[in-house]
Amino acid sequence: MALHLKIITPMRTAVDTEVASVLVPSVQGEMEVLPGHADIIAAMDNGELTYRPVQGTTQSVFIGGGFLQVDGEQVMLVTDTVLEAHEIDTDSVEEAVAKAQEAYRNQSSVLSREESTHLAAGIARQLAMLEYRRKKHL
Repeated sequence: MALHLKIITPMRTAVDTEVASVLVPSVQGEMEVLPGHADIIAAMDNGELTYRPVQGTTQSVFIGGGFLQVDGEQVMLVTDTVLEAHEIDTDSVEEAVAKAQEAYRNQSSVLSREESTHLAAGIARQLAMLEYRRKKHL
């Protein structure tokens, strides 16, 4: 028995394949979805999503949070970011993190609570992206 995994963003369908299992970074910790999994909707965190195609070797992508729905043997993830390790430019991400951290330190007293939260979330996403890229040794 297989699962049908579909990962979509506003711009494209990033993954659409039959899989034996999916390991996702939910906001409550890693969660594995196998055939027969209970139906669920869960919030995803930034991090590595790993899936094992029915045919082929284990694959992984970086996701920038989102929502996962398991409905029978259908697994759908909606996210705004899906990247393979080779698509992440470490230098650009490190530069963006440094600038965002500097802005956060220098402007924290004048930023609204919403702006401060948004900036901190952006920094967290970029750091998770770097961690994923480094884990893949690229």
